[in-house]
Amino acid sequence: MPRNLFRAGLVLVLLLCGSAEAAASAGSVIGLSGTCTVERGGQRFGLAIGTPVEVGDTLQVPPDGKLKLRMADGSILSLAAGSVMRIDSYAVDPGGQREGAGMSMGQGLIHAITAPVSRPASFEINTAVGTAAVRSTDWFIESGPAGSTVAVQSGGVLLASRATGHGVLVPQGSGSTVAPGRDPAPPRPWSAAEFAALLARTELDGPGGAPPPPAYPPGYDPPGYYPGPYGPGGYSPLPGITVPFGGFGGHGGWQGGGGREGGGREGNGRTGGGKPQGTTRPGAPN
Repeated sequence: MPRNLFRAGLVLVLLLCGSAEAAASAGSVIGLSGTCTVERGGQRFGLAIGTPVEVGDTLQVPPDGKLKLRMADGSILSLAAGSVMRIDSYAVDPGGQREGAGMSMGQGLIHAITAPVSRPASFEINTAVGTAAVRSTDWFIESGPAGSTVAVQSGGVLLASRATGHGVLVPQGSGSTVAPGRDPAPPRPWSAAEFAALLARTELDGPGGAPPPPAYPPGYDPPGYYPGPYGPGGYSPLPGITVPFGGFGGHGGWQGGGGREGGGREGNGRTGGGKPQGTTRPGAPN
């Protein structure tokens, strides 16, 4: 075999192996009921425990089924009956920490327990009417003809309207809905019964059905300090989105200072600055 041809073949093999390794890093199936399927490369086949899922896959859950995935960074995604989700991107570093992840949800309900990371890293789920962006959070997102609903058990979620570009921060224990062509509704507290109903629709019975503990203990919000475009110590996961209170708080955490123009959610106001006046969560940086 000519040397140049051999080298070309070797390069092609290495590229194919590298692509397969990168694709396989998205996650795998850890639980399911019903005939759940994946569409990949124009073909559809059934899923089973241990089946890898890849970037570009479209996952479909039947009306009588459920599906649970463990992603490459340790995040858990539980899909309710009738859900359709595409994995648009899922990148992790050599240590298994998430660098960025994006999913598109056609319809249905997803319970996501997003693994914590030690640095800024996006995790977004897009629907027809909006985008939900998180860092380390235990939350739900449901999409249907009437719009999209987000409910948060721990942490916080930025829910933004695709039509208007406006967003709201949905805090722990609350939920919000965005309808087609409208801004997201102001978050409202959710009852334990409402959260229990979502859990019943997404969690599997039997081995592997119980969700892992939240990334943060109850009553603790993750620190809100991420370097970003909204001033020192302030950050929104979706640059360009208008967020009340200046997006995620900075050095004072969720209720501290360092938001879009210096003030956090309950800090020094939209154009304030300096030491935050709000109450910081335990463990949040000051």
